[in-house]
Amino acid sequence: MSRTVLPAAILLVSAVLWLSPSSRAQSSSATISLEDRVRTATEIYHVISTFFPGLSQEKFDADYADYLRAILHTNDRREFDLASMEFVARLHDGHSWFYDNWLDQTTAQPIGFIAYPLAGKWTVIRTSLDSVKVGDVITAINGASIEDFYARNLKFISASSDRDAGVSFFDTPVIFPEKFTLSLADGRKVPIDRKNDKKSEELPAKTEGRWLVEKSVAYIRVPSFHGIESQAQALRYLQDFHEAKTVIIDVRGNPGLGQPNVLQAALMGKPYKVWTESSAFHGGPLLRNYAAGYPEHSTLTTSGTILQPRDTSYTGRLILLTDRVCSCACEDFVMPFKYSKRATLVGESTAGTFSLTRHINFENGMMLNIAAVHHSFPDGSQFEGVGIAPDIAVDVTPNDLRAHRDVVLQRAIELAQQP
Repeated sequence: MSRTVLPAAILLVSAVLWLSPSSRAQSSSATISLEDRVRTATEIYHVISTFFPGLSQEKFDADYADYLRAILHTNDRREFDLASMEFVARLHDGHSWFYDNWLDQTTAQPIGFIAYPLAGKWTVIRTSLDSVKVGDVITAINGASIEDFYARNLKFISASSDRDAGVSFFDTPVIFPEKFTLSLADGRKVPIDRKNDKKSEELPAKTEGRWLVEKSVAYIRVPSFHGIESQAQALRYLQDFHEAKTVIIDVRGNPGLGQPNVLQAALMGKPYKVWTESSAFHGGPLLRNYAAGYPEHSTLTTSGTILQPRDTSYTGRLILLTDRVCSCACEDFVMPFKYSKRATLVGESTAGTFSLTRHINFENGMMLNIAAVHHSFPDGSQFEGVGIAPDIAVDVTPNDLRAHRDVVLQRAIELAQQP
C-alpha cells in the first residue's frame, strides 16, 4: 500500500466504525464482524508502526494491503486469525506475534508433543502421548511429507530465523488438522486426535542440582527464569557446591520468562559489556506527515558500557550448556558469560530472539505482542536471528534421544575433568 492511499484507507476505517454498532466484547462466536475486523487491523497497524524497531515502512504497507484484502471479504474468525498471524509473522521476529484465545476453545488444542529438526530429521523432543516417543522421527502428516507440510504453513509462524520457526512449529497447533495421521520413520502410523487424545500431565520443571564428580564437578539445571524461586534454588545449590572446581549450569530448554539478574550476578565474577539496544517510537507515516522532525528510529548505543559485578558466590570454573530453545531472558543470562569469557559454552547456538515488547489485549480475546527493543551484541554485530554460538558445538541426533544419551553433558564433564 502506498503512502498516498493510507489517508483514504483510514477514512474508510473511520466510516465503518462510525456506522457499525459496537461489538468489541469477547465472544465465542465463530464469526467476527466487519467492525471488529477493521478496528483490530487498524490497531495492529498502529502498534507495529509505532514500536517495531527498524521497520521497512514501504514493505510493511504492502504487506498491510495484502492483509486487508484477506480479511475484508470473510467474517470467519479462524480465517481472520490466520491472516493476522501471517501478517505479523512477516516481521520475521520471534517476539512479534498475534493470537486469539478463542482458538484454544475451538481448533487449537495442544498436539501432545514437540518436534523440530535434528540432523536434518524432524525429531520428537518432548511428548505427553503414549503413542509417540522421544526420538521418533516424523516423515509425513496425512500422507504429505513433513517438509512439504512445514513449507506450506511456515508463513503463519512468528520467528527470527528458519531454525527458530522449526522450534515453534509443533507448538502452533492452529495450523494442524484437529485429526491427522503421523507417519514415522520406523514405519508406524500414529493417529492424532488433538481434542480427545489422553495426554499425560506435564509438571512444571524445577531447578535441580547434584554432584557429577564428588567435590569436583557439580551440575545445576535451571529450566526457567520465571519468578524468583528457580534462581533462589540455584543459589542454594551454589552454596552446597562451593568446593567444586567446576560448576556446569544447564539452561537448555529454558525459554526465559523472567529476569536472570540474581543468578547471573552470583556467577559472573568479572567485568562485562552489555547489549547494544535499538528501539523505535514514532506515530506512523500519518503523524510524520504532519511533523517532519518526528524521529523514525532511535538507537541507544551501549557497547562501551562495562558493568562491574558485585561479590560473587562462586569463583571456580564455569560451563554453560545451551541449545536452540534458550531464548529471551535465557540469552540475556548467557551473553555476558560468553563475551567476558567467564564461562565455556557447550551445545548449540541459542535461539537468537530477545526483545522488550509491547503487549496488547483486545476486548474480543485477541492478543498482539510486538518487539519494541532489538538487541545486538556488545560489538554491534547481529544477534537477532543468529543467537549466541557455543565455544564447543555438540550436535544431538535422534539416536541420542532414543537412547537417553546426553552427549552435551558428557562433553561438558570431559571438559571439566581436563587440567
